[in-house]
Amino acid sequence: MFSLSSFLFVGGFVVVFGFFLSMTRLLNCLIIVENFNVLLLFVSMLGQWEEFHMFFIALMVIFTVEVTLGLVVLTRLWDLSGLIGLVGV
Repeated sequence: MFSLSSFLFVGGFVVVFGFFLSMTRLLNCLIIVENFNVLLLFVSMLGQWEEFHMFFIALMVIFTVEVTLGLVVLTRLWDLSGLIGLVGV
């Protein structure tokens, strides 16, 4: 059906295209780079399923994605200056 190289090529093309569309903000670029890391991890896990250290690397990437999503939420709330005035900080 699909080989790993074709999956990596299509996914890499989508990531690079998204990177060029989001070059105006640093946070958007970080999210795109994180998506590329997840794509590479997915291809590595498919290629080496019986290796146990890949599970540890997968957990590290998942935790990194979680931190990135937390930063996105934090910066979105920070951009809402009306919310800061409402809280009184």
